[in-house]
Amino acid sequence: MNRRHGLMALVAVITAVFVLLTATALPGYIREVGDLYKPFEYAQMYLEDHPYSELIIEYDYVPGFEPSHIAMNTLEEVVYRYTDKREVIHRMDENVALRDTRAVYTEEHIHLLVDNYKSHQRGGESMVLYVLYLDGAWKEENVLGLSYGGDRIVIFMQTIINVSRRSQNLQPHDIESSVLVHEFGHLLSLVGRGYQSDHEDPEYRHHCDESAGPCVMAADVEVSVGRFSVPPPTDFCTLCREDLELIRHMKDDPGIEELITAVVVVGGMVIGIGWIVVLVPKKDHSEEEYILYTEQYRKDFGK
Repeated sequence: MNRRHGLMALVAVITAVFVLLTATALPGYIREVGDLYKPFEYAQMYLEDHPYSELIIEYDYVPGFEPSHIAMNTLEEVVYRYTDKREVIHRMDENVALRDTRAVYTEEHIHLLVDNYKSHQRGGESMVLYVLYLDGAWKEENVLGLSYGGDRIVIFMQTIINVSRRSQNLQPHDIESSVLVHEFGHLLSLVGRGYQSDHEDPEYRHHCDESAGPCVMAADVEVSVGRFSVPPPTDFCTLCREDLELIRHMKDDPGIEELITAVVVVGGMVIGIGWIVVLVPKKDHSEEEYILYTEQYRKDFGK
């Protein structure tokens, strides 16, 4: 094998490796950097043991409004019951400084708090769930909790305390536990987030209509209407459990990350093939042309 053949083989190998690695790794990298995950893809990060076999739950809170052990344990039990996670790790992190708190919170305030206090990032074997406990209220009346971004929960503990005081039978942790699991259920893509659910409440999107009985995903768990005289549910109904199995097996349609990957792969292949064409050994025609020229010369001059 001459030098040109060796270079051709090398270019072919490099091109093949580039195409394989790009097609395998680039879509996930673009999705991660651009946070292009759909709700069910975040849900699968919680439900499955790959690529994340453990769940770190980071709790940040305003002093005096920390999460109760009862609520934390309830959420942990739900994680073990419905996901494949092998370990749940609690991280009680920084207290939220009083100077950063508000009587009424908006999206902007919460985003600033998360940026300032969230300290764990998913990676390696660890999926991270961030839970922020606040003393004030959401801008809309009687909202007990929020979930957003695929991995963030906000609990308005002062509002929960106020609701519990309306009943002689309820303790704050009774409502807190239900709200915490409810918001986690939204991160699991319940109800009808990115798929069609036949038990979604027609009046409250992404909430269970309780057609299969009491369910933690009912709208009343998230938005207080003062109807609870007994502890609200902390578990999913049978229909929500069936939805979780559906969510586990959902597949994504091609998106922008696949399009970018296809462009890069095709570009790499074109460049690789171009180099191979350049390196194809060229046949030496000089001797053949000399013979033809000589024969023509003899013919023309009779020699």
